[in-house]
Amino acid sequence: MNRRDLILLAATSAFVSQARAGAWESDSFSNDDAMDWASQCARSKGPKFISVALNAALADGYLEAPECSMAVAAAEVVAASKGRPSKSLPKELSSWLEQQQKAEIAKLAPVAAKAVLRVLNGPKSELRELWQENKKEFPAWSGRMQSLIARLK
Repeated sequence: MNRRDLILLAATSAFVSQARAGAWESDSFSNDDAMDWASQCARSKGPKFISVALNAALADGYLEAPECSMAVAAAEVVAASKGRPSKSLPKELSSWLEQQQKAEIAKLAPVAAKAVLRVLNGPKSELRELWQENKKEFPAWSGRMQSLIARLK
């Protein structure tokens, strides 16, 4: 990841941290971090914003929950670009995607799948740790992540 990407990610993370209101459900866009990311993505130009979020999830070290949520949201956009959108894809992202080169975004599918696998299975994934604490809801979240990976193929 280059310096510019790190600065963009840091700015996004700072914005997301301040904007939290506490939404938390197992769907990819049912948390404040993902929705804040989606809003920023809808104002971006091209796939770079998506690529930065995905690559951040693949960086070495501990993966904080906001970065996990942003990577999952970015992966959902990639799946949508392949014609396999989530039912919960925000309308603003769907509209944004219509204005983009979908083939360019779809090329990110292998990176997106790796990022979601890291969030789901990584030993250093805060989002996984948080969901594992909720034994009742963890299977639903895990199933949604597995479904997302399948939609990225």
